[in-house]
Amino acid sequence: MGEMISIHQQAGKINAYLAAPQTTAKFKGAVIIVHEIWGLTEHIKHVADRVATQGYMVLAPDLYSSAMADRRPSEALQKELFSSDEKVRYNAQPKFRSLVAPTKTPQFISMSLGRLSSCFEYMYNQPLAHQKVVILGFGMGADYCFGMAMREPRLRGVIAFYGHARYLPTELRHIRCPVLGLYGNKEQDLMKEVNGLVPRMRQAGVSFSSVVYTNTGHAFFDDSNPFAYQSTAAEDAWRRVVAFLRDEML
Repeated sequence: MGEMISIHQQAGKINAYLAAPQTTAKFKGAVIIVHEIWGLTEHIKHVADRVATQGYMVLAPDLYSSAMADRRPSEALQKELFSSDEKVRYNAQPKFRSLVAPTKTPQFISMSLGRLSSCFEYMYNQPLAHQKVVILGFGMGADYCFGMAMREPRLRGVIAFYGHARYLPTELRHIRCPVLGLYGNKEQDLMKEVNGLVPRMRQAGVSFSSVVYTNTGHAFFDDSNPFAYQSTAAEDAWRRVVAFLRDEML
């Protein structure tokens, strides 16, 4: 349904997947989808296509455009990371941290936020987007969505799947749009964060809605990951995504 394009910026080009409704009469706005730690996978492209069928122009940038390293976990590592055995999950963490270490540097974070800002300008200025842009992210991508919300007041909304937002109310008050957070209760450390985030968002005056799914862990929306996908939670989350986009693109 979509196609790969290149967006050129001062720091170099950004590769991205662009999907759109089949007829221009159906365009309601634009959505930027920010991938998880594993990069611009076929799953992320599939999500972009699904969102496009709802009437939105969708851009999914590859934040690894200039990096050749493959950060996709092997099937064995995925199985360990999402194991029901806590000891197995714990023992998998050193391999996981080594795999994703390059994405944790200040240089990479700064570069990624710069790329997302360029993507926002690209979508905001598309005539058929009507200057209506929502950003949606998964995991690492959801972390960046919070960061973008604090630096881009023109955003219409943020949808964050299992994302971290370790910010103070003085920082969060820069968010000017509604935020929808979607989480699985098995991510215990993240749940502790969310419990603290709710009052901080309230103190900052941000319209923040959080949904926590029971018996559900990280990556529950990823139907390409048999070790994490939870169909009931994913289907409910999709309905909420569609409703959020409809309400914020009016």
